[in-house]
Amino acid sequence: MKNRRFACSLIVMAFAIVALALGGCNSDNDDITGGGWIVTDNGKKANFGFNFKCKCDDNGDAKISGQLQYNDHDKGVRFHAVADALDNGDTCDGWLNTWEGRYYGSYTPQPRKLGEGGRFEIYLQDNGKGGGPSKGDKLTLTLVGGIYDGYFKETTLEGGNIQAHGAKTRE
Repeated sequence: MKNRRFACSLIVMAFAIVALALGGCNSDNDDITGGGWIVTDNGKKANFGFNFKCKCDDNGDAKISGQLQYNDHDKGVRFHAVADALDNGDTCDGWLNTWEGRYYGSYTPQPRKLGEGGRFEIYLQDNGKGGGPSKGDKLTLTLVGGIYDGYFKETTLEGGNIQAHGAKTRE
């Protein structure tokens, strides 16, 4: 019994070593884009547009880039944001396999003279069949710090589209 446990431990260690050796970025360039509008708490519109890209650099490390523009006409929340991280850490591999993604970065109020910016987290979900508008797509946005600290919106799109490019085909 001890030999069997030892052999299983060696197999697990071997897989861990292979995973570390092959780690890093294993994906082609993938991106998620979109824009549209959602309904605010008081029935007004909030408009948004974004593009996020995960790209493997020459060293095999994942690099996230992209921007988000958002305008909640009801609450007066208007900002431009730049992505700098995703929730997978240092790899693009698998980030679009489920047609959804979570991205992080910094936001700047528009106009800038309104005050300090902060950090954003956005979760995007592409529930459409690709191509045209999709009312099933979802957006969750959280702002931390700056003049919009505590702003939160979780909703389904009323108009527009979120499209994951390069994600695996749906089953």
